[in-house]
Amino acid sequence: MAVDLYNRSGQERQLEAFIVHMSMGWLKLLQAHFEKSGKEILIRDHRGWRVKHEDGGYKHRSLRSLMDEFFDENDPRKANIDFFVGLRNQVEHRHEKNIAALVAGRTQAYLLNYENALIELFGQAEGIAAELRFPLFVSSITDDAVETLKKVRSLVPNGVLEWVQDFDTDLEPEIRSDQSYDFRVYLIPYTGSKTDADAAMTFVRSDELTDDQNKLLHQVQTLIREKRIPVSDLDTLLPGQVVEKVAARLSVPFTTHIHTQAWKYFGVRPVSNADDPYKTKADFCRYNETFAQYVYTQAWVDYLVRKLSDDDIYTEIRNRKAT
Repeated sequence: MAVDLYNRSGQERQLEAFIVHMSMGWLKLLQAHFEKSGKEILIRDHRGWRVKHEDGGYKHRSLRSLMDEFFDENDPRKANIDFFVGLRNQVEHRHEKNIAALVAGRTQAYLLNYENALIELFGQAEGIAAELRFPLFVSSITDDAVETLKKVRSLVPNGVLEWVQDFDTDLEPEIRSDQSYDFRVYLIPYTGSKTDADAAMTFVRSDELTDDQNKLLHQVQTLIREKRIPVSDLDTLLPGQVVEKVAARLSVPFTTHIHTQAWKYFGVRPVSNADDPYKTKADFCRYNETFAQYVYTQAWVDYLVRKLSDDDIYTEIRNRKAT
């Protein structure tokens, strides 16, 4: 039902309907697993008695309660569900289509995670893959796709953008880049000769590739980034420029030391001489291999101004002990 409602053309409130029904799907799935495993799904009081609703019936544990017990704290699937639990309260219906485009990768991951968990817990026969199909689409593979998506992003309300940005910033880079949190694919047309046994589309898992194949994949990703990122997006800032821009917009002092404490506080990049300098939150910071230094984005400047305008956050960062 969730997928059916989401894929219907011209329907309103598609994203909200998808989130509501997928949340119900996850809740029913975890309830079934807990019952099968002999675990509690009802809410009990301090005496161990079942708690009743005022209108009769017994209270059941919430989706958040069940998933907190089922998933490890750093499981990207848990982060993905948490994201949509929170996003439902942020959806503004007149901007819903634009918000849906903003979170498309996470929407796909939400569904794939459910299918994988369903098979893992109840077997292949219970899978729903046969009921679904890969959608036909054009908006993200045409030449002007990047500009189109940038325009869509500009139409999303600032409150929603800031909520998404804050949620992502709180995640570790490993979780944020995991396909179970945000599903992304590179489409490379297959131009070789075709046999009757060939599928029109084949998914290749990166963890099943050889080292040489992974190196080739990394080259493909680099080529795509180099081709698609507009020149304006390559305008990055050195730390001193960030300090200058933020200081000009804040009513409190902002120094190089506070900036250093800020990127550590928000975890936007690894410390100097880290084993993997590329583990950054790319919306805010990137590692420039040519000059072996970190550079920052205008989005990082705007984020700092917004966050440090809160007196409590500013004080916490300013007084943070140097590490």
